[in-house]
Amino acid sequence: MADDSRKQPLDEIWTTPTAALQVVTGLKPLHLQIQQEVTYVQVPRLRSSSNFFTVIFSPTDYESKSSGIHIHPHNFLSHNQISFAENHRDSGAKARYTDGSKTDEGTGSAYCILENYGIITSWQGKLDHSNSVFQAEILAIKMAIEAASSLHRPIKIWTESLSSLMAILNPKSHHSMVREIQTLLLSHKHVHPRWLKANVGYLGNECADQLAKEAITKGNPFFLPKPLSYLKSEIRSAALSIWQDNWLQYTRYSA
Repeated sequence: MADDSRKQPLDEIWTTPTAALQVVTGLKPLHLQIQQEVTYVQVPRLRSSSNFFTVIFSPTDYESKSSGIHIHPHNFLSHNQISFAENHRDSGAKARYTDGSKTDEGTGSAYCILENYGIITSWQGKLDHSNSVFQAEILAIKMAIEAASSLHRPIKIWTESLSSLMAILNPKSHHSMVREIQTLLLSHKHVHPRWLKANVGYLGNECADQLAKEAITKGNPFFLPKPLSYLKSEIRSAALSIWQDNWLQYTRYSA
């Protein structure tokens, strides 16, 4: 005679509700997964509000995701305009430096102009805690370019953000502010962003770094839409919260 006790685990598996299996495996219900994807398309791409059950996501709160190429490859930036290899030398001449910083307290963006080893001009922007360090670095570069746009001599803008310069050199970038910088540089070919190796002790770089850190608490408030990575995180959190509520209701009614 077969031992009935051996059948019990199999019986339990076959009678385990789908909701419980989803919790055990960590797989959200299909309708939540679909709604997550729909929301992520509607808000940044279609620029329309999306109701994720009880949570409303507005496109004005988040970055847009551009598509296609906005500058013809033939007219795109010259690699000579942006350099990763030029040697930097501290000198008494005017030089521009940019940086962004993010801590538990928030996010800051800054640039400064040095002459005779002292800061003669600076800008500091206090961003929201949701803004990324990449946004802060890109913003600092953009503000420095705009400040130099009216000048009629070669201007070098130094940054330690390699990712920012790589993004600016990417003709397929979907980032709206990167595209704005690309357009600015095409219109102002006398402005030359340059990469500066971090943690080498350059005075200008250290000044920009300090200003960016100070901007987190002392800078002028500057609104930037939240990054798409933050939107994705918020959608995921909303889905998990709804999933948890549904599970609690299920366990309450099935008890």
